[in-house]
Amino acid sequence: MMEVVVKATTANLGPGFDCLGLALDIENRVRFIKSHKDFSDKNNMIYMAAKKVFDIAGKNMPMIDIEQQVGIPVCRGLGSSAACIAAGCIAGNIMSGANLSIDELIEIGTEIEGHPDNIVPAFLGGFTVSSMDEGKVVYYRREAYEGFKYAVMYPEYTLPTSQARGVLPKEIAFGDGVFNVGKASLFTAAMIAGDGELLKYACKDKLHQRYRKSLVPGFDEIVDKAQSLGALASFLSGAGPTIIAILSKDEKGFEIAMREHLKSVKGNWTLKVVRASNEGAKIL
Repeated sequence: MMEVVVKATTANLGPGFDCLGLALDIENRVRFIKSHKDFSDKNNMIYMAAKKVFDIAGKNMPMIDIEQQVGIPVCRGLGSSAACIAAGCIAGNIMSGANLSIDELIEIGTEIEGHPDNIVPAFLGGFTVSSMDEGKVVYYRREAYEGFKYAVMYPEYTLPTSQARGVLPKEIAFGDGVFNVGKASLFTAAMIAGDGELLKYACKDKLHQRYRKSLVPGFDEIVDKAQSLGALASFLSGAGPTIIAILSKDEKGFEIAMREHLKSVKGNWTLKVVRASNEGAKIL
């Protein structure tokens, strides 16, 4: 048996559309167990990722069973698919003896996922900046600043990424692009420096949140409340519907007050306050 642990991830982080990512201390545990029969769901993302590595190694996928202990909410914008892909790639790499590097596994994972913003922190943990350059994933990874904590708020309903992508415009105004380049740069600097004051100015977006928030009833209300309670920044996590507020680690009172407020918002919202995770995907 082999067990792989992978953390949840949040992407975009406000203005960093498809490039900024962060691992959070919420996890899935995936067990790969030898079996006497073929795995039944060939469309399972974990299985598909593992098989992809076996195919690259030129070996046949063995008969296995896959068990999951799921902590990452599915279809909520917290990197559940990236976690599945990372777990499958890592297990496939060990079981097949492919001996691929972590960068090669990130390339494979990105090919399956379609973009690297969740994949890179799923594999590596920490705070990451990722970009595609002529088909290659280029990334920067840094230990997440320990002075922040993260209020993760998600409703009971799901929001498939395909639906959230569907509301985005095919073109944007030049000024909006310039605006986001500046804000994403500021946000990156704030996360690296641990500058909470800078975050207050950096977490503004004109590329995706203004369109996607229509799919998340109560978005503006929740964000406004978070800011009034002292959040340093608030943003839609990935494609949504999860909303994350960044807090100072010394902040007190936010969780109780926000939990009470969420009771009045439709969607049966859950709130968890967690730390960032600097642990990448690992084998136990």
